[in-house]
Amino acid sequence: MTIFSKAKLLFSIFMQTFLLTAAVQGAFADIVSLSKESSLVALDLPEGYILLNAGADNTSYQLQSTIMPVSLIIRFYAKDEYAGAKAALEDNLTRLTATSDLESFKWRQQDTALAEISFKLGNAPVSGYAAATVLPEDAGTIILLCWSKTEDYEQCANLMLSTIDSLCIDYGSYFSPGLVTSYAYPAGTENIPVEFTIDGHTIRSELSATDREASEYVIEREYELLTLYANSTLWQEAWKRYYRMIFRDSCGRMKRPAFDIYNALAPDCADETDLAQKLLQWMQDCSYEREKNNSDFASLPSMLLGGGSDCDSRSMMLAVLLRAMNMDSCIFVSATFSHAVAGFVSSHPGHSFTAEGKNYLMGETTAKDLTWGKIAAEMDDQSQWLPVIFPY
Repeated sequence: MTIFSKAKLLFSIFMQTFLLTAAVQGAFADIVSLSKESSLVALDLPEGYILLNAGADNTSYQLQSTIMPVSLIIRFYAKDEYAGAKAALEDNLTRLTATSDLESFKWRQQDTALAEISFKLGNAPVSGYAAATVLPEDAGTIILLCWSKTEDYEQCANLMLSTIDSLCIDYGSYFSPGLVTSYAYPAGTENIPVEFTIDGHTIRSELSATDREASEYVIEREYELLTLYANSTLWQEAWKRYYRMIFRDSCGRMKRPAFDIYNALAPDCADETDLAQKLLQWMQDCSYEREKNNSDFASLPSMLLGGGSDCDSRSMMLAVLLRAMNMDSCIFVSATFSHAVAGFVSSHPGHSFTAEGKNYLMGETTAKDLTWGKIAAEMDDQSQWLPVIFPY
């Protein structure tokens, strides 16, 4: 099942759930589609949100986080109701008598607006963020309003920003930076060159000048959010979402390097698995180095710029590059082994783990000269590995 057919299924389940009850006691998991117009309009919400209310016409939803005191409202408007995202957001904020610092910009080539907001609920001051974007194919406009009590704003900010940044509105947005990150770190026109060697080929490519800083922002924001789940029963789902958010952001930043790598290597490869093996060996030969940051995760742009890496960042690099080359990839992470490995679907023989009905060959990135489909015997227990499945 692809992520998109999965989104349709989740939407159906979600709709049935709130028709039955006004308050969902369970928590959201995975990517949830909320638009009746398109299953591609979806949110990969931080774990722990519950549904409090839904409009009778299924164009509005009110949710509450059980992890932090954060509220979320989602609203859909028909294509002719507002002239654009800014007008839609300004009207909604006016109704709340909210003060805001609103900015307009383009995201996914769509008219988009983002604001930091403050208003009162009763006599209680609240603060947060609001965003609006026009949906592709004349599907209307979506608005997200996310807030906490003003006294809790600083400690809740990352959860609110991550919530808005999780919005997807089309196929490409599942593989590119989110709304918030795109606003904070616009790609611009300045690029920086990168050069590296794979299988004897010197590959010259480039990154946006903002890629490294932007990627590190997403990693650290999502890691700080992840720490909130340390003692929660949702920790495994939160861990998977952490990697999904990094994957999504990294895909857009690695698109040009992936293209250049493929053009350099593919002509000499017998098939996709041969190409994947050259990438695996490249990762195995990289300098092993633990990151000196809270997340201990090296951003993919920093790796291309010569920085060190360890198992989870290397596995992520492989997953992102293979997906850019149209291969079905994932990673597996293990708290038991404090380790991560890459996986991808291949018809070649070798050791594999099964996830969502697919067999993924394992790729060990920290032991040299191992091929896909080989893993240390002491780690050969799939029950100790958490599959992190990415869009395909």
